[in-house]
Amino acid sequence: MKLGYRIIRPHDVGSYPLAFVQISLWRIANWGVADGERGVKEAIDMAGECRRRGIRTVFHPLEYPLSNEHEGRTLDVMRRLAAASDLGIIIHDEGGRDGQRLSTVEADRYEKKVKEIGALCPVSIENSYNSGDITWFWERFVLPAADSVSITLDIGHLELAGINSTAFVRNMPDRLVERMKFVHMHHHNEAELGGVKDHWPLEPGCREIEALKALLERKQDLRVILELDAREGGLQRSVELLQNL
Repeated sequence: MKLGYRIIRPHDVGSYPLAFVQISLWRIANWGVADGERGVKEAIDMAGECRRRGIRTVFHPLEYPLSNEHEGRTLDVMRRLAAASDLGIIIHDEGGRDGQRLSTVEADRYEKKVKEIGALCPVSIENSYNSGDITWFWERFVLPAADSVSITLDIGHLELAGINSTAFVRNMPDRLVERMKFVHMHHHNEAELGGVKDHWPLEPGCREIEALKALLERKQDLRVILELDAREGGLQRSVELLQNL
């Protein structure tokens, strides 16, 4: 296991002594972080600064869909990120109307875009839109794809969706575990932190940690990313919990 954390602003670079980071950027954000074109430029600049400091990076663009009217703009952004990438790009699963699976046309468009990105740099697909249907999604869009396409398991999103993450990990087919490259770690809580119920710092004995332990018994060469809206030392405490596994 290699441990990293999420950064979203230029001053985050080097703020914690871990060997790799995830650079997250948003198409639209109204809470004080750069978005749109400015966000893309900042993310690429942050990657350059990380490279100068010997810190490895993976990009995580959010709200950049590949299967609807935004796909043209999305692909342009993905090409620019790919040109500056190190470990690649993490994207989200997507769905169609009314919470359904992608239509045949939408699925073909998504698959085509993943193939194009995967030809430029490694791309990994995370469960976010519908964790309850993510096994189908990964089998549809990862397993038939080139080796440059992998899986990112977000354990906190499983819990947010009401899924027992430890049971999920134990029951994952070997063919999916083998394609996993990244893991997102954060704690789901019934209370809210910054308007969300996940992305809390980890707690001793929480099920997310137990799920990671079970996963590491099956596959050890994973990059684990703490994706926290941390408060009052939450990142440090979470790092220590994982380093002591």
